[in-house]
Amino acid sequence: MSTTSPHALNLILGAGLAGLSLADALLRRGVRSPIVIADAREDFTNDRTWCFWDVHPHPYRNLVQQRWSQWSFRSGTTAHRQSSLLAPYCYLPADRFYQDVVTRLRAAPNCSLLLGTKIGEVREDGAGVTVETSAGDLSASHLFDAMGTRGPTWPSTVPQPGHGVLCQRFLGWFVTASEPVFDPSCVTLMDFDVTPNGELHFVYVLPFSSTRALVEDTTIGLDGIPPSQHRDELERYLGHRYGLTTWQVEREEVATIPMLHVDRSEQASKRLIPVGTAAGTVRPSSGYAFVRTQLQVAAVAAGVAEGRPSAVSVGRDRDVFLDRVFLDVLQHDPEAFSRNLMMLAKRLSGDRFARFMMDAASPVDLLSMIAALPKPPFVRGAVRVGHEHVRR
Repeated sequence: MSTTSPHALNLILGAGLAGLSLADALLRRGVRSPIVIADAREDFTNDRTWCFWDVHPHPYRNLVQQRWSQWSFRSGTTAHRQSSLLAPYCYLPADRFYQDVVTRLRAAPNCSLLLGTKIGEVREDGAGVTVETSAGDLSASHLFDAMGTRGPTWPSTVPQPGHGVLCQRFLGWFVTASEPVFDPSCVTLMDFDVTPNGELHFVYVLPFSSTRALVEDTTIGLDGIPPSQHRDELERYLGHRYGLTTWQVEREEVATIPMLHVDRSEQASKRLIPVGTAAGTVRPSSGYAFVRTQLQVAAVAAGVAEGRPSAVSVGRDRDVFLDRVFLDVLQHDPEAFSRNLMMLAKRLSGDRFARFMMDAASPVDLLSMIAALPKPPFVRGAVRVGHEHVRR
């Protein structure tokens, strides 16, 4: 495989989930024209965890390391458990994805992977796009921006994640416990038995066995909390919830996920095409992105294969509206939002919940979800969102 080609018909900036998935999708579509993927990263490590409900078909189902047919919501001594045999909850560690996809890309004669390449200015003219990089200028007929919030297509009207911006922020530990305390049959999606901090605050537990789990302390709000406070909360939680006094932390995982609606209705350039986060593949109300990314890059790759590269949006209008309402209600009373989620978990079936989380809810599913939620806060939220839409 060539790694020095300065000119490519298809240039992808970013070798994360979206960039690698798009390159892989182009190969599966039979695209034989040159593909260049450039990224500042030097290598691929097990740097993140992707989870999703197995609702939509995608090319990486065989990479899933573990599945659970049950998940729960907890608050104090109350627990609501949901289940689905049709749509299990899946865990896919990044290293399995990277190894599978990168091996395939490196074997493809028309694909160049430029790691350790810093991205500079992006220039567009009538003939195509040129990008200044530390490896020299790269030219292409089309540029696919998979750099997320740091890329050239991130809308100027959408704020960068940071203080004052609604984000999901978490710090997690891969923990090996000194005794068997975890229930390996059931994921804890949200445990609200945590210290109040003015935001929606919960712990997430992904149990790999009775002694090993990923335990994440998570906040959703405008400012978040310091890493030291996340760690203190994890220590308190492991002791309080599981009675542990000793455990081993294998590694730590930290992330900030913007919970923002990325409006791509006014795409300025037909040569600069966003994929992944910049295209709105992060579900605003939940932060889930893996499957939405696969659906989006598959559609983009289909357009390239047919000779009509173009931007592809994700999310149905009704789901976008519901996401806006959820986030509006959350922002108006973050700490009280846990009661809404506990009520939803109690009244909604696991199958319906999984379909809603993965953008596959039917009209009946949505009606069931609306019926399960408390009416006053969500009616007020819907009115506020509707008024905002009219003003726009």
